[in-house]
Amino acid sequence: MNLKISLGGDIVHYIGAIGFFKSIDEIEENKRLSGDFEIYCSGFSCIPALLWYYNKNSAYNTLSKMWNELPKIFPNASKNSLKEISKNVFTLVKMQKKLDEEESRKNLTQFFEKWVPNFEITGSEKIKFCSFNLESSQEEILVGNSIDIIVKAINYPIDFSPVKGYTSLSWIFGIPLGDVIIYIDWIKSFKPQRASDYLLLSTFSRTLNIAKDRISKSKYFINIEIDNNSNFAIIANKFYQAGKKLTDSIYK
Repeated sequence: MNLKISLGGDIVHYIGAIGFFKSIDEIEENKRLSGDFEIYCSGFSCIPALLWYYNKNSAYNTLSKMWNELPKIFPNASKNSLKEISKNVFTLVKMQKKLDEEESRKNLTQFFEKWVPNFEITGSEKIKFCSFNLESSQEEILVGNSIDIIVKAINYPIDFSPVKGYTSLSWIFGIPLGDVIIYIDWIKSFKPQRASDYLLLSTFSRTLNIAKDRISKSKYFINIEIDNNSNFAIIANKFYQAGKKLTDSIYK
């Protein structure tokens, strides 16, 4: 079966997608899913994808340790509440703090050099790393150095500016197009009060509408509920169960 499996990544909880990769690995071992599939990642799901591809035996431990440090560098992407994000946006506007591209690149590079091995991605791999090219206004599959790829893929706006003309695809489209979509539907409505609230709602509503359109065109859609859970093991297990659910959906 030729499947294009897509993962989003607009909040850090997507690093729990390591559970999905483990599930897919087991499915392949049990020969329940043919080798004719590709996994397209965007945003934060690119992190577990890179680590899993490099060394599946150490990926989970690395991510579980990284989980505690992500909120320090991604304070907004670590929240799954628009109300909380809006408070931070309001503070940034009030302080008139501007995001510097060179500083963003430097800080992201330093952070991921600590966690992600330095190796090459050619584009021939089953796992694809997607970002949004601002110059061409198109989705792009990234190739080259692993650190460079991750920095281009997850520079989440509000926390970081675009890097080298790239920004997170998850911020623009929510998810890549796919036959199978694994998605965290975390956006809950709240009553806007400030101008920054309306700006945030407008941005997320546009992205959410695009994501919903892509979901409606997929063959299989698996929604993951995370509530306010901050336990990495539980989140990873939910992604693992999503992989099992995918198998059941295909072979029911």
